[in-house]
Amino acid sequence: MLFCFLAKCQATFLRIQPQLSSRVDTTSEDVKAIVKLYENYLNSSPEVIKDSPYWNSVEKGLYADYDFSRESMFQGGLTAARLCSTYNPFVMSVESIGEKYQIRVMFSSGTSAPEYMGSKVWCIQKLNVVKENGLWVFENLIVELTKKWESKSAGVIQYVYPPTHDFDLDEAKQAERFCQDIIKRFNPTYNSNFKYYLTSSIDDMGLMENFDYYFVGVTTGKARENMLLTAKGNEFYAHEIVHKLLPKNENRGKVIEEGLAEFLGTKTDQNEYREVMSKLAKDLKTDSDKIKFTSVVSQSVTYNGYQTAYPAGAAMCELVFELKGDQGLLALIQANTKEYKNLVSAVCEITDLSFDELVKEWNAVLMQYAAGQ
Repeated sequence: MLFCFLAKCQATFLRIQPQLSSRVDTTSEDVKAIVKLYENYLNSSPEVIKDSPYWNSVEKGLYADYDFSRESMFQGGLTAARLCSTYNPFVMSVESIGEKYQIRVMFSSGTSAPEYMGSKVWCIQKLNVVKENGLWVFENLIVELTKKWESKSAGVIQYVYPPTHDFDLDEAKQAERFCQDIIKRFNPTYNSNFKYYLTSSIDDMGLMENFDYYFVGVTTGKARENMLLTAKGNEFYAHEIVHKLLPKNENRGKVIEEGLAEFLGTKTDQNEYREVMSKLAKDLKTDSDKIKFTSVVSQSVTYNGYQTAYPAGAAMCELVFELKGDQGLLALIQANTKEYKNLVSAVCEITDLSFDELVKEWNAVLMQYAAGQ
């Protein structure tokens, strides 16, 4: 549903020129330079991960995907040109904060159609702007936001949290044991660590990814390069921890990636896991023309009031584990599951099931969670 409106819009893509609020002081040379910087960045295909002259060199050296807002803003293969043809960029403010500046830009559409009103505002992006070699360049908000935060380590996790947070040592120890278990079972050569940023609301977490407000990509947790973000204010977010600890595999598709995080992570809370699985189980019973093995595993139906990849993938992982244990899961972790046909082929090979048997057993796994529906 997120991209229906975008898909309906046809436009000839010209140079993107953000509109300015009257609050933006265009008599200031610095402000004018920063507005031009942002315009140049929008027109440089920021949806593509590449070296950019508009971003600071320190963060480009630390992260491959250095603009923390990129993944959410341009999700689903959106380009900046396509996004801005529907959601007009409007510079709300450019304000100084000490030696730095902050720029806020709202992406909103002019729609009045009821079916699209819920996504009328795509996001409000907020970025720091700093001087480097005499030129203005962008910086992620997280640098300033966490400058005075506290830190505590537990195994491979380095927690970073605001001074107002009451650190839960028991939860941290639980997370440490969980990490040790996942590493031992599935990634014994893991020798790194990651930062775990604690916030207590989706808007506070959004600031960690340069959003003053966001509709696109809004969530309660996210695993990024060398870091994990949570909006739950908790020290043990098992689902996201799994994402951080699994062996890298560029050919692992979303259904299996999220399925592993659900089955190995979310399932540590049986009630939460059952709630996730029961949604798909109910739909399999009541909406079988639309919701079935092929539609959700292939992700031709990605959303039905919930992200279908999560329970669809979890059921696949649960089935593999029931039949082949950890060795089966490890084979699945390492397999090519990026495309539907590869996923089905890999699971059939791992489980020794035919396609028809796989569909039958996958449905049976989910029907365990249909009680009471």
